[in-house]
Amino acid sequence: MFSWGPICWVMIAEIFPNTIRGAAVAVAVAFQWVFNFIVSSTFLPMYNMRLGEMGDKFGHCFAYTLYGVICVIAALFVWRLVPETKGKTLEEMTRLWKK
Repeated sequence: MFSWGPICWVMIAEIFPNTIRGAAVAVAVAFQWVFNFIVSSTFLPMYNMRLGEMGDKFGHCFAYTLYGVICVIAALFVWRLVPETKGKTLEEMTRLWKK
């Protein structure tokens, strides 16, 4: 399972400090499911779009390019803004977020 799906679940479980963990995990999981629904419900209509002489190829290229760009942006976000949690306790994560 190599994709963005598992990364979100690992991040949700590790990143929030104890003081807000319950509420923060609930909000994060809700957003995860909302965006899963958005991707699932928009992919097929975009994939089936037609444009002039390109016909079906337009929708195929558009859908994969759009979601590919979103994945690159997500990778940059994780690389630059998500803190490393490996080997850190929940108390250390709390101190990290207070900075």
